[in-house]
Amino acid sequence: MNTVLDGGSVRIRAKARAIAAASLAALAIAPLTACKSADSSAGAASAPSASVGATATTTTAAGGIGKEDLGNATLSVPAWPKGFADSCPTGSVKLDAGKHGILQLQGEPAYADVDHDGTAETVVLLSCSPQGQDYKVLALRRDAQGKIVTLGQVVGSAGNTGKQGADIETIWAIQAGENGQVRVDVGEYRPCCDAAQASQHQWRTYGWNGSAFTQTGGPTSFAANPNVTDLSISAERLTMTATGSGSWEGTVKVTVKNNGQFATPGKLRLSFGLPSGLTAQSTPDCTIQPGVEPVPCLADSVPAGGTRVVTLKISATTQPPASQFDVWAAAADDQGRTYPDRKESVTTKVQLARA
Repeated sequence: MNTVLDGGSVRIRAKARAIAAASLAALAIAPLTACKSADSSAGAASAPSASVGATATTTTAAGGIGKEDLGNATLSVPAWPKGFADSCPTGSVKLDAGKHGILQLQGEPAYADVDHDGTAETVVLLSCSPQGQDYKVLALRRDAQGKIVTLGQVVGSAGNTGKQGADIETIWAIQAGENGQVRVDVGEYRPCCDAAQASQHQWRTYGWNGSAFTQTGGPTSFAANPNVTDLSISAERLTMTATGSGSWEGTVKVTVKNNGQFATPGKLRLSFGLPSGLTAQSTPDCTIQPGVEPVPCLADSVPAGGTRVVTLKISATTQPPASQFDVWAAAADDQGRTYPDRKESVTTKVQLARA
């Protein structure tokens, strides 16, 4: 929702000289793995960090608000989306070194004459981190008394109650566009907790119509996302056999099918909910990560339309019970965080028997 906090009547100021046109380069975001960016189109991001940045000129434009002033300003912040962001600061918010609790300024401000009066407004990117991150892009200016006021919200993320994969859930960066427009790099996933960042990069353009910001250019929906998987899983029965020395051994075979049009991102992660007393051992197919439950093992990515068969050795020091356990499949980044799948969970049950 694009919110206007003060009308055009709030400010009375003489028109200043026109701002020199500035070409603004996108700010590099420090990723955990490489990110891809596409201008005015959808491009995939492998696993960027949680932080994002704003692109701007290195000097304050005529009429613009400098970064130092912004960092200690009192801003009028519109309401955040319902859900986790309920705890994010709203209304009059005093910043200290660019922060106020879980709210903070991201990167550099951008400058654009959004109302075409010859004096630049200052565009900033705010993030709030209650659980995951939510974002707002605000256009600011000074009133006749020099106070920093909010002209309006350019765009904001939908929050955890939004629709992942369809709504704007991540805002990566901002730029000043042509003719007073504001360009915003957006993505469609809101990673939280153990989830990988699956958002794409997509530039959209927004303009001020005299009362609110509306989208004026760029895509209005997201294309198919190569970081979203479409997996299915099956498993054969695990038969445990006594070795004669009191221990038991068996082999479980799991098959994962990639039904998607893209290879799975990162590694294939299988998680085994083994009953107490059973131990998994790494094989050339899959490497166990010790000390974690359910027991995870990492295998190679699954090509588009392909399958990956994983065979894992299971052992027990005592006679195992005839039972069953779950196995889950997901694509994971190099930090072990999982990418979303078209289904809520990709799982199957393994029947455990004794020979």
